[in-house]
Amino acid sequence: MKSVKRIDAVFVPVTNLENSEKWYMSTFPFKVVYRSSDGLYVGFRFSEEGETKTALTLYKVEKIPERNHIAFNFYCDDVDGYHNYLSNQNYRVSEIHGGDGMRFFDLYDPDGNGLGIVEF
Repeated sequence: MKSVKRIDAVFVPVTNLENSEKWYMSTFPFKVVYRSSDGLYVGFRFSEEGETKTALTLYKVEKIPERNHIAFNFYCDDVDGYHNYLSNQNYRVSEIHGGDGMRFFDLYDPDGNGLGIVEF
């Protein structure tokens, strides 16, 4: 029996694909792996070699849908260092929180999409 092996991609809505692509490329060690012919999607993967990682795909919308919860987390091995780096670069970030063996904060893209950054 064939089975599912991983999450292939997560999708993030954005209102300005070009600006968002620049923001995500400068924020994370991504490489572009997909660009749709209609110009409405751009997909990234981490630029490291080895096992294929889950892709993050931006897609263009007119209005960002309302969300009440962070959709997914990025794992980080130094939450304090990354938080300090982003804060010093004037990124919009929440305070660092902790509990149940995790430490985390939220990072917000130009459209206000919340991205969790977690260490455990």
